[in-house]
Amino acid sequence: MKYINLIKQFAFLAIIALAFTACKKIKTPEPMGDAGQTLVKLIGGSTPSAVSAKPIDFVAVPTKILAVDIRRDVPNNAELNRQMVVTVKDDTAAVTAANPAYLHFPPAWYTLEMDGVKTGGQGGTFTFTFKPGEFAKQIYVIIPNATLLNPSSLYGLGFTITSADAGGIITQKSVVVEIGAKNAYDGIYSYVSGLVTRYTAPGVPQGDLLSGPLGPLNADIIMATIGANTVEIPPAGQAGSLTWSYNTLPLQGVAGIDGLKLTVDPVTNLVNAVSTGYATSNATFGNWTGHTNSYAPGTKTFTLAWRWNPATTTREYEVVLKYKGPR
Repeated sequence: MKYINLIKQFAFLAIIALAFTACKKIKTPEPMGDAGQTLVKLIGGSTPSAVSAKPIDFVAVPTKILAVDIRRDVPNNAELNRQMVVTVKDDTAAVTAANPAYLHFPPAWYTLEMDGVKTGGQGGTFTFTFKPGEFAKQIYVIIPNATLLNPSSLYGLGFTITSADAGGIITQKSVVVEIGAKNAYDGIYSYVSGLVTRYTAPGVPQGDLLSGPLGPLNADIIMATIGANTVEIPPAGQAGSLTWSYNTLPLQGVAGIDGLKLTVDPVTNLVNAVSTGYATSNATFGNWTGHTNSYAPGTKTFTLAWRWNPATTTREYEVVLKYKGPR
């Protein structure tokens, strides 16, 4: 009897399983989308344009940068062995759309190196022919003399794929190449150590909390290229400006000198500092006599000492700043 009951139980389970299977929805095949097609794109591109930053050294020797990398991703060997013609526009409108502050790069300041044909001047088109077996084409920009660029400005070149024959599907179609000239000292710097002292009169320390040690608790500063060997530190109130001691939080910017301009002698590595005068320059600001003002190329470190207002509310600022990364 137990054997018969066991058979009945198995039969009941089989019926339940069959009913469940019959009710289960059959999965509908999903569309393959672009599968099986050749995709044509600019590496790093998008719609609207992606921005590709290409900082270059502020030097009078030729600089070569990879501006555009055109690819065709093929689904099989047969497609790879087909010829394909791709047209790319010199897209000045994309440059303006990406950033209205960009300057269009003057054609007289650069040449192009590519396996393609340019038709028309600025705003024209590039035609590239992918021969059987080819899957990549590049456009290189060669800048003979970067010192022609305004180091306080950014320049843009725009490239957009407009057509691809042989059934090519365009993706990642547009890129804007941002070109800015930077000298060897340009970048973001962090505080290593230092000391700032404020006086109510010559020789009379003010004793306020803005005076005191400087170090990693101070905010990073920015040094931006404005010449071959000169950088500028923004004035108080702008990102990347100098700050007083970290005794007082939140940190307060160093006002009264309206930003700084540092010029490095590339032979001696001595540094000269002046007040830049964003609003009104401080003529009393300058290197602190008898103290170190130099740059160490090996470690990208500035050791600096400044003094200003020597006849009234004297300020003394000694600091070590080390390169942290590009701005």
